[in-house]
Amino acid sequence: MRKSKVQYYNTLYQVTRTITSTLDLNEVLRLITENTVKTMGVKACSIRLIDENRKTLRIVSAYGLSEDYIKKGPVEIDKSPLDAEVLKGNIVKIKDATTDKRFQYPEEAKKEGIKSVLCVPLQLKDRIIGVMRVYTDKPHTFTKSEVEFLTALASSAAIAIENARLYDLLRREYSKLYNDFMQWYDSWSVAVRR
Repeated sequence: MRKSKVQYYNTLYQVTRTITSTLDLNEVLRLITENTVKTMGVKACSIRLIDENRKTLRIVSAYGLSEDYIKKGPVEIDKSPLDAEVLKGNIVKIKDATTDKRFQYPEEAKKEGIKSVLCVPLQLKDRIIGVMRVYTDKPHTFTKSEVEFLTALASSAAIAIENARLYDLLRREYSKLYNDFMQWYDSWSVAVRR
């Protein structure tokens, strides 16, 4: 699993280029999760966002996980000490997800072949919007370089998510303004013709 810093930098460069060249959030998140798995040599990667009611984390991108595992049930923040800890801004390393009490679905992890987990926050300045995890299929002690790499990718993912949200908000506001203008113009045109 040891990767060179050149591989890490290359992946970060590719992700950054994609973020700045497209507003397709699904494509950016797919690229991030897929390249994380390939660069770190891990089993899988997932990105989850806090839902509107701040009670669960919903998956927005995953690579290397089975559909059964993805659909195992919601990650409930109050039932997942792992995620509650990460949502406070901490980085969490789990050596064995099948026995660690902080992991919400240990039986499902065992069935999926998940052993070790590294989880980092998706953070925008002082606001945490979700979590990013990598999973291994063998016991693993995550290195400082691996933690730094995943943290940098999580920052990129958070920026991409925020950019997409802002773009969508701007698009909706523009559409509303345009519709309001067209209604005004139609009313004005009718009044002028009278």
